[in-house]
Amino acid sequence: MANIFFAGKKQDKQDAINSLTLKISDYFSGRYEVRAFSDDGGSLLEVQVEVDDPSSTIESQYSEFPLDEVVPKWNGWRVVVLKVPRGYIDAITLGVDLDDY
Repeated sequence: MANIFFAGKKQDKQDAINSLTLKISDYFSGRYEVRAFSDDGGSLLEVQVEVDDPSSTIESQYSEFPLDEVVPKWNGWRVVVLKVPRGYIDAITLGVDLDDY
């Protein structure tokens, strides 16, 4: 039954990433990254948010983060939010791909 909720037309991937990035930036000034991702359920948009304590809720650390507006669906895309420690986005997500050397 869950896939019925996510069935239907999706916005173009890059347009969805751009619009979701703009939506979050309207409310949140912290470090985050929106990217397309895939898991066993198919394609999705992943929002990585750098936090001080990944084991605590986003709401307790950033009350201004628009979680209820972007999850679980954004313009036809399934959305997940991943809490990551500070520095993760620059070091891991956007870091140098060591396979290129």
